[in-house]
Amino acid sequence: MGNFKDYPPFLKKNVPLKSIVWIILFVLILVFFSLSFYFVGPAEVGIVKRFGKVIAVHDPGLHWKLPFIDQAIKVDVMSIRRLEIGFRTITLNPPKYRNVQEESLLLTKDGKIVDLDFVVQYQISEPVKYISYVKEGEKFLRDLAQASMRQVVGGYLFDEILTVSKDEIQNDVKILLQNILNSNNFGIKILNVQLQDVIPPDPVQPAFQDVINAKSEKDKLILEAQSYYNKIVPEAEGQAAKIIAEAEAYRTEQIEKARGDAQRFRALLERYNKTPSLIKTKLFMEAMEMILPQVKIVVIDDPKGGMKIFNLPGDLFTQTTTIRQEGENK
Repeated sequence: MGNFKDYPPFLKKNVPLKSIVWIILFVLILVFFSLSFYFVGPAEVGIVKRFGKVIAVHDPGLHWKLPFIDQAIKVDVMSIRRLEIGFRTITLNPPKYRNVQEESLLLTKDGKIVDLDFVVQYQISEPVKYISYVKEGEKFLRDLAQASMRQVVGGYLFDEILTVSKDEIQNDVKILLQNILNSNNFGIKILNVQLQDVIPPDPVQPAFQDVINAKSEKDKLILEAQSYYNKIVPEAEGQAAKIIAEAEAYRTEQIEKARGDAQRFRALLERYNKTPSLIKTKLFMEAMEMILPQVKIVVIDDPKGGMKIFNLPGDLFTQTTTIRQEGENK
């Protein structure tokens, strides 16, 4: 037993039994209350199960439960959880990853193999269903996500997956995975599915890189051709519009000129009907001016009905004489 002197001083004294009982009772009460209350954080939901059955769901705050009988489970329903498939992050700074090929190698529609890594982002939307039906939640969801991705990728060609169909694949996997979760009441909401590295397996990567380079060159030439098209077509359209505008202006000018000529000929016809000889002479003189613009001539009207034309030197003409119709003022 040892020497009684070695015990603490309070044991050397005679402590009343009643005091010891009260001390034990106080400790039991403290333990009871500490096990009866639990705190739910701001981003959590508290679920109380009694003998395996859910009896209460609590919002953030302090809540009570039966100690030793009720089980309190706190579920974070606000955090966005991230599930990596095909790889694992080792360190973030510097970024370092580990490849998991048993998850990343998938078979395409045309019988080829693609190395595809992706990330699933999700939340616990219905915590009661989640804790009731989902065991080993992350592993369970990883298996479902892999199955969904394999099913979707199996419907696309190899070249489509590596080039133009990434957005479609992400959306298809998200919809398929969410439908599976909803149909089984798993209480998980898929927020996003993001493809990370989508590459061919290592043995065929050099050949695939050549294909990628050729497609890049093709796209470059298409962009250059499009740029040239965008430059030339507006210029051609502008030139065409200019020509059309000039043609319209010329058309309008000719129409107005024709209208003016027609109006002039009508006026001339009216005067001709009144004095035919004078108009004939005037027309003849205008024609002669057009035919012989540099020649100085004198026209003498013969009373007998003839007309004499004399070509005289230009220095003899010092003034212009206008022949008027009989009866007009001179």
